[in-house]
Amino acid sequence: MSLSRQIAALLLCLFGWSSVLAAPSVCPIRQNQPLRYIDEFDGEPSGLATLEPDVAKERYGHWVLGYIYDEGRFATIRCKYADKQTHDVQLAKRVEQCSYSINAKNVLQVTCK
Repeated sequence: MSLSRQIAALLLCLFGWSSVLAAPSVCPIRQNQPLRYIDEFDGEPSGLATLEPDVAKERYGHWVLGYIYDEGRFATIRCKYADKQTHDVQLAKRVEQCSYSINAKNVLQVTCK
């Protein structure tokens, strides 16, 4: 492989990873109130259809959600902050998967794609 193709392949990989790493969090950032917990619901939270993660590790996990949209429904994430306030985010557009991760500083982040 030529040097220019190697560089092009490397740049493509870097841009791909940067879009994954820079994905915005689903939960709004609140000044001095870190995100502590999240719940995922099939539909409105009032329906009490809480979803368990498909993968749930100590510092990361995810929910597979495409099947909910295939049935004509939607998902909602409930963001729970340190001050006990909550914020519901309805995922009206189709989402295949929502993932969570907790970094070394114990900051929780949720992304959906």
